[in-house]
Amino acid sequence: MLKDRNSPPPSTVQELKHLIASRRLVFPISLERVAREILERPEITAFESAAAVARRCGVSPTTVHRLVRHIGFQTFGEFRAMIREDLCSTSASHR
Repeated sequence: MLKDRNSPPPSTVQELKHLIASRRLVFPISLERVAREILERPEITAFESAAAVARRCGVSPTTVHRLVRHIGFQTFGEFRAMIREDLCSTSASHR
């Protein structure tokens, strides 16, 4: 969970990575594998359901939902929207 619980969730994948690298966001072991998978392949997560992400990671959908709440989002849909927006803005800046 974010160490500053009053902080809003990250608005980009880069911001999420920065929070992890700076140890302001630490994952329990049970969520770390899912977080790694999502960060390694955000383009897939942007278009999958929580259940599909869970299958890909070999965990239950509940674990995926716990992960997104741990990061600071209310729903998987909000988290997925952040990833989509980030991917769109990143690809637009590379054109």
